Amino acid sequence: MRDALLRDLVALNTYEIITTHDARLAPSCLASQSIAVKNQFVNTFKEVLSQVDLVWLIAPEADDTLLDLSKICYQADVIFLGCRFDATRIGTNKLLTYNALKMAKIDTVPVIPAEDFIADTGFEKSSGLQPLINHRWVAKPKDGAGCEGIKIFDSAPTLIHWLKPHHQQHHYLVQPYQAGLAASFSMVCKNTQAYLLSCNQQHIELAFSTFKLKGITVNGVEHYWSRFESIAQRIAKMLPDAAGYIGVDVIIDTQNDKIYVIEINPRLSTSYVGLREAIGHNPAKIILDCFKDAPFTMPKLQRNKVEITL
Repeated sequence: MRDALLRDLVALNTYEIITTHDARLAPSCLASQSIAVKNQFVNTFKEVLSQVDLVWLIAPEADDTLLDLSKICYQADVIFLGCRFDATRIGTNKLLTYNALKMAKIDTVPVIPAEDFIADTGFEKSSGLQPLINHRWVAKPKDGAGCEGIKIFDSAPTLIHWLKPHHQQHHYLVQPYQAGLAASFSMVCKNTQAYLLSCNQQHIELAFSTFKLKGITVNGVEHYWSRFESIAQRIAKMLPDAAGYIGVDVIIDTQNDKIYVIEINPRLSTSYVGLREAIGHNPAKIILDCFKDAPFTMPKLQRNKVEITL
């Protein structure tokens, strides 16, 4: 994602680009300057912020990293090319995302804190979860990113047996497993308006009760464009301070013809890597144009299929 973004920014021939890199790795040749980070990343990040006019974050949700770095940017004298606090806070918290989607009446899959799940599923007593005792369940880290740490279980008792040791319940959320086609869409937001960039199929492998993202076909589910566009508009209204690029993960229940929103990522997502070839435009320019004072107009996009292998 970083190199794809740097490539697109360099192509604009407008900006002097400063980035950071892990001191154990080679710096990118695409940036004008790349600052090596050994430790104390936050201190280095604050120092770099004092040298720039615009900042574009690529960071995971885990450990509140994206939210904490965003807060630093909000307070700095820079133009922050990302979502404001409410959209970032909701998008980086799976339980808040679920509650917001539910309030907005956007189809989604229930999210339950593991502690509450265990307390409510003695199954000796009547429970709203009783009909799902033998349903497949998914456990997700509360602050995980992507497929990291996600596990699937064949029944509620099996899940509970895994959660209870080592206090796993304090770190996980659970969901009933929703079968369907794993997909996502990429969009940009400005002033409660959403503009769709691509409709993507996710290639997810299930092995040893864990999920792994093996690749993405950007515009692999282009025939869902109008329906994804409608959902994107509703999300933009739900998150009025959303701005710039957002990636939305969904499950398409083809059997019942329903689309469930699973996660909202207020940051660049993996699909960005293939976006330039897929849409026939420089996506960095489109996103930057969202932050200009002038009225925003989405160019006419191509809908090419692009394969990303991970």
